[in-house]
Amino acid sequence: MAALRRILITNDDGLSSPGLTSLAEELQRSGRCDLRVAAPEREQSGVGHCITLHTPLYAEPVSLPGDLAKVPAYKVAGTPADCVKIAITNLFPDFNPELVLSGINRGPNVGMNVLYSGTVAGALEACINGIPALALSLDVPASGLWHFALASELVMPIVFQALEAGLPPWTALNVNIPNRPQNEIHGTRLTRHGLSGFKEYYIEEKSEGARRRFRLEGSMVFRDQDEAIDAVALRKGWTSVTPLGLCMLDAQAWKHVESWEVFKPQA
Repeated sequence: MAALRRILITNDDGLSSPGLTSLAEELQRSGRCDLRVAAPEREQSGVGHCITLHTPLYAEPVSLPGDLAKVPAYKVAGTPADCVKIAITNLFPDFNPELVLSGINRGPNVGMNVLYSGTVAGALEACINGIPALALSLDVPASGLWHFALASELVMPIVFQALEAGLPPWTALNVNIPNRPQNEIHGTRLTRHGLSGFKEYYIEEKSEGARRRFRLEGSMVFRDQDEAIDAVALRKGWTSVTPLGLCMLDAQAWKHVESWEVFKPQA
């Protein structure tokens, strides 16, 4: 009998999110996985790669609902990056995950949004610690119905391919699933990270004494046209799979500035 594949699950929507439970249930039904869960005790959307430094980090064992009750799980009073970091060091010290899954997030993480995403940060924290990872997100539905169960089924081939083939060091896959019926999803496409993202602004609300009060609002702006770009492929009904790395060097910018006077040898 083949050994069970060791998978750690986290997210940024919180431990009670249906995206996390649907994903864990689908993995458990496969009969191929040994699961651990460490997720924030409350929603942490938009926290990026923030970690807890100046206050204690609390973690508490919990029982997941239904058939997941026997899966070891913790709720963590911190961010997704905190969850991954403490899970692999202290919470499950004898459990060496072969893969970390972050999600399934409520809403897409494409283009500029990945820089703010706690979901993506959870996956990249795994990469920092030498563990392959996938960030999993479900697009916003046009109908109001969230297809988390279908999304969980659709990502299984990607999950098990990642386990079998592995990923290069210091990389993660950013997976975004269309939120529509299965017959409207065209398939899976390898994509590039694009420049689409939210155009944001602040609404000023009633002040609290001398403190001015603001609320962030925004709308998605599609700056990309190529169907090989994450946001465009997702919008057209493809599951988008984008390899992300930890190096943020911009080769085009390097070429632009390398001839600047400040970099020339001094006489």
